[in-house]
Amino acid sequence: MTIEITVLISVISVSAAIFFGIKNAKKTDTDSVKEDARKNAEIIFKLDESISMLRAMQEDMKEMGSRVSKNEKDTELLAMRVAELDKRVTRLENDET
Repeated sequence: MTIEITVLISVISVSAAIFFGIKNAKKTDTDSVKEDARKNAEIIFKLDESISMLRAMQEDMKEMGSRVSKNEKDTELLAMRVAELDKRVTRLENDET
């Protein structure tokens, strides 16, 4: 009878050890999944933020390109006017002499 009680206690303790071991492993897995999900959410948020910043920079670059193009056209027009004025001044100088 004492052997049966000893075996019964051993079976119960082994069963309890297995049960709590599995429960602890599941808890650890759940915690690691939660931690991984949190880290992934942070990374996704930062990537979205970076993408929006890049898009804003692209828009700024497009605006800057159009402004540069307009400035180039204005510079060409001014260069033509300066050349015309230079010709007029040269003609006036030649007429006066």
